[in-house]
Amino acid sequence: MHIHIENDASAPSALHLSPDVLQQHLDRHPELRNRFTLSENSNPAHTATFLGDCDLLWSGRKLALDSFHTPRLRWVQIMSAGVEQWLAHWPPGITLTNASGVHGAKGAEFILMAALMFNFGIPGFLQDQAQRLWRPTFGGCARGKNVLLLGVGGIGAAAASLLTAQGYCVTGVTRSGRCDADVARCIRIAETDDVLPQVDVLVSTLPLTPQTEGLFDRRRLDLLPARAGVVIVGRAAVFDYAALREKLCAGELAGAVLDVYPQEPLPVDDALWSTPGVVMTPHCSLDDHSAYLTGCLAVFIDNLVRDSRGYPLRNQVDVARGY
Repeated sequence: MHIHIENDASAPSALHLSPDVLQQHLDRHPELRNRFTLSENSNPAHTATFLGDCDLLWSGRKLALDSFHTPRLRWVQIMSAGVEQWLAHWPPGITLTNASGVHGAKGAEFILMAALMFNFGIPGFLQDQAQRLWRPTFGGCARGKNVLLLGVGGIGAAAASLLTAQGYCVTGVTRSGRCDADVARCIRIAETDDVLPQVDVLVSTLPLTPQTEGLFDRRRLDLLPARAGVVIVGRAAVFDYAALREKLCAGELAGAVLDVYPQEPLPVDDALWSTPGVVMTPHCSLDDHSAYLTGCLAVFIDNLVRDSRGYPLRNQVDVARGY
């Protein structure tokens, strides 16, 4: 059985998987030893040749897979949690597994930090600092404040644990209204309208699917109280950013901590750069390049073991649902 590694030449070397490293990990497991041949490529001009001969694919870059001849390919492991760009070109009959959960630890810390920033008025103080205004405010602790957590997957579940430990009252939102995370309760998306007026912090880790695109439009944003802060680390297209900016400019929200944007890199003339109350990070706040490859590789090796034993795979994407 042949595993092909497709690396992204434009990515940092810390995110490149070499055949030697993969072989070392395979050799640690008796059921995987001597079962696979390996190849690696980072030149897009040669991708088609390699894909024509592989059974399993590890990919560090996005591919329009339906444009390649892949007669033997049965399973693809990707290095991202988001899958919408893959699914737009997905051939039938191939299994897809993603890197969901690998971002969990750092993503959870970032979300907790963002929530605490709102509690202590940091977005407003940064705005005052830029204008050399001395305007102290005196708030309380975070304990007991309400967080609405959109999406309780790998990142969301890890964030729920830290937020709950900090004393926040966390309500999770999932498609089914059920989850195993450390939350006070879990509701369905259709129930969010009833909860939004009580929210202190709205956090989105949602993937982009046909069901989530544009989910938080102007109408839903208008249901949030002026004290609420918004944290977006999932997909940007879940939110109406124009409406979000208008509410921030009108002082109808406490602020926003944004790591994702409708266009990336964000154009230099985009109005978000100067929007009051916005704290911006350039789509890097969940990734830890020192540990990311190792985390993705752990998922892949575990799945290779599971596959050899006939067990269900971790992080298998439901192509119909889009996540």
